[in-house]
Amino acid sequence: MRRSLVMAANIATTAAVRPTVIFLHGSGDTGRGVEGWLRSLAPPDALAAIDWEFPTAEPIPYALAGGQVASVWYDRVGGFEPHHPEQTDSVERSASRILALIDAAVKRGVPPSKIAVGGFSMGGNLAYQTAARYHAVAGREPLGAVVGLSCYSAKDSRAHALLKGTGDRWPETYVAHGSGDDFILPAWGSATYEALSAAGVDASFRHFSGAHEMTAPEIADVLAFLRRRLLDETCA
Repeated sequence: MRRSLVMAANIATTAAVRPTVIFLHGSGDTGRGVEGWLRSLAPPDALAAIDWEFPTAEPIPYALAGGQVASVWYDRVGGFEPHHPEQTDSVERSASRILALIDAAVKRGVPPSKIAVGGFSMGGNLAYQTAARYHAVAGREPLGAVVGLSCYSAKDSRAHALLKGTGDRWPETYVAHGSGDDFILPAWGSATYEALSAAGVDASFRHFSGAHEMTAPEIADVLAFLRRRLLDETCA
């Protein structure tokens, strides 16, 4: 009888585990800001089955703002274009923070297969950076999904080096870009997608009408993807 009670408790605990999505904001925004934006684009019931985390970047001096302190995940020097060198030290610090959030979710009992990391703009690239570092460690169970919206990685990004021989460890990855984005150009996002695919990542690239923004149709598609990956729903 005692063993049956323990087994029942374990089953109940497993059933109570909810998927977790760690979603990262763009430069100059905050976790609360991107959360409000995302929730404004989706009906509440579309978000209810998943636990969402919206961390905020630790403010740092940002070269593209004249060295002023800004809410950014990493520094940029020279400009936005992908040929400018990646400021890898600042990327590492933020990626370590997100890896710690993943570890904390696993310690709470969430399997890695039920955890997704994603983001918009600078946050989308940090999602790639985090996934590259996570999956570069042999023996780790893959995450459940990766999402990158309106984002890109620098041509010399360390993520590209980490992808060599490890891209096929990634989960299915959702990449999307606004076709009218004149801030982070679609071609930059496409080049990053091609690098992911060439490394063996199971990635898809979708275009949506709009500029540098998240839109309701895009978020509806993202949520359908996350439900399929994390909740085992059959909707595409």
